[in-house]
Amino acid sequence: MADKLLDSRSDTTVNKYFSYFMKWKTFITSKGGSALPASPVCIALYLTDLMNKGCSNHVISSTVYGIKWAHSLNNLQDPTENHFVKNLVESAKRTLSRHVNKKQPVTKDLLIELCSKYESTTDVLILRDLCMILLGFSAFLRFDEIRNLHCNDITFHDDYFSLHIRKSKTDQYRHGSDVVVAKGDTIACPYSMLRRYFVEANIFSANSHFLFKPCFRTRGISKLIYKDKPLSYTRARETLLHRLREIAGNVDFGLHSLRSGGATDAANASVSDRCWKRHGRWKCDKSKDGYVADSLERRLVTKQLGL
Repeated sequence: MADKLLDSRSDTTVNKYFSYFMKWKTFITSKGGSALPASPVCIALYLTDLMNKGCSNHVISSTVYGIKWAHSLNNLQDPTENHFVKNLVESAKRTLSRHVNKKQPVTKDLLIELCSKYESTTDVLILRDLCMILLGFSAFLRFDEIRNLHCNDITFHDDYFSLHIRKSKTDQYRHGSDVVVAKGDTIACPYSMLRRYFVEANIFSANSHFLFKPCFRTRGISKLIYKDKPLSYTRARETLLHRLREIAGNVDFGLHSLRSGGATDAANASVSDRCWKRHGRWKCDKSKDGYVADSLERRLVTKQLGL
């Protein structure tokens, strides 16, 4: 039963909560107190100590969630519902939250210029990078979704292809999701670029290996490694940002700039909210709206006032 109870949260969430609970347990045990069940006053004093040490709002909230989770698993009364604890969490949000510096979204014109630069390339490494960039932009993919794509997750049709997203941040129950991407008319068409990548990298749709793997060079020719191993976040960020900056220069991009850029272009093109919310797999409007950098034309709402 204990194993089944742990399955109520994802493995990463369980590891996170357990880690923060153990820090609390180490602290309170050294003071002669009890970690489980915990006294609300002791938790409040622990949070105060963390705040005085300059810990971030993320640490405070994660600590509270970890303690709440441990008590829930053991069917104990939740001490984090105490008003001392709740008010300290709110205090941390107000005083310890840091300014979020959002990265610039990638634009369609930048991608067209980048793909034009490599219009005739047959280099697998370059094609791999361009495919990851175009898929992240056109399918509104997070990096983890790109990284975990397998060759047999791609299904080509006459005028579009579909992606099967096996694991997503918003897919808590791992039901999977399918995203469709249409064939385009420009040099930056993700359909055509993916086809080129399949041919040059000798990839078969029935293969269950990861779609984007590290590359190696032999006699001046780049190839995907034979081991079934996905590309790491560090390497992907390094190589993809390098490609984008070949055209954009020293612009403040991140891997999320691809998802943000696709969402921004869709919103500014007046695509139906329902459709692009489904395309990006967002559950609420608040989440999806945070990805959009509205164009000046859309921000000039006073044009509609008739003044």
